[in-house]
Amino acid sequence: MHIKTTFILLLSIYVISVIINSLKSNGNVGHFSLPLILMGFLFLSYSALSVFLTIKINKIGSFDWISSNPSIRNIALFFGMMAILYAFFNAIMIKLDWSTYQYQSIAKVKDLMAYTAYIWVPLLMIIPFGLFIYQNGSPIHTGLSFRLPLMLNVFIGCALYMYFNFDFLKYIITRPQSEELYHNKQTLENIHNCKKVTDILYYTRVSNEKVVVDSAMTKIKSFPDWEKQLSDLLGNCHPADYYWPEVYHFLSTYSVENIQTMVEPFGESITCLTVMVTNLVDNEATSPNDLNSLNLDKMLSSIEYQFSDHYMQFDNQLVLLSKALLEVKRNDFREKTGELVKAIELCRKKFIEIEK
Repeated sequence: MHIKTTFILLLSIYVISVIINSLKSNGNVGHFSLPLILMGFLFLSYSALSVFLTIKINKIGSFDWISSNPSIRNIALFFGMMAILYAFFNAIMIKLDWSTYQYQSIAKVKDLMAYTAYIWVPLLMIIPFGLFIYQNGSPIHTGLSFRLPLMLNVFIGCALYMYFNFDFLKYIITRPQSEELYHNKQTLENIHNCKKVTDILYYTRVSNEKVVVDSAMTKIKSFPDWEKQLSDLLGNCHPADYYWPEVYHFLSTYSVENIQTMVEPFGESITCLTVMVTNLVDNEATSPNDLNSLNLDKMLSSIEYQFSDHYMQFDNQLVLLSKALLEVKRNDFREKTGELVKAIELCRKKFIEIEK
């Protein structure tokens, strides 16, 4: 295969992987198998083409600056390529798993760099390789524009390997503070740097340490429009950017002064929940436990705690939600959907009797 053809294929796979990873939902429903399988295939293809391209460039003599000894040079290239691919793999996984990193926030520069690493890390190899291939006779491989990005890429790969494999050992040896205190310190710092309610909601869960919850509540209420932000989140049904399940958690625990402004968006969120139930069930890669992520129980608790005077405005949406759960055909979901329908009907019965 011609070297330019190989490079174009490599560049195409990179672009496709960036697009897929950028479109991948960061919600809390969990990974679906198809995107992961596709990303795995793209990574393996990218790896094979990278190795092939490196071998081609090495044969031309463009890596002679590493060492005049062919054996040493080949060993260095092998480990260097492993470091580069390791960096790319971890960059992909960091983006895919970002929703599980509860102590990270893209409001911080270093976390933003990690979040976008799947975009810029591969470019540290692609750009110098591309410049070399299309140099038109210019000896770019002898310059820093070729060497520095590649060396930086190798350094990032090695640093990631050491971070993921030796950080715990370092912690055991030094143990400067307990893990709980360490996480609390990091969390409080993240909360302080958050720029909107969305980034803080998780920390208000009562399962967190009290110092974390108190800090999160103080930060949320420091936003003049925090109640409006909650209302906007309730009304957002976008499948790749929804936060109403987390708002349910908040509303089931903490009082809101102007709750009447949230009545309409709360009703819209129940409609969103109904649609999401249908989408989850239609996806063969999901399990009954995925329904837990929609926080339906917290939605019902929110109605009882916050919206008792407005219940009848939600009854139609609850009927449709109950109907959607009853119409689920998958046998593995029957037990779970039955529990949820029972909870909905108990809530409806309670308020309907009050209305009478």
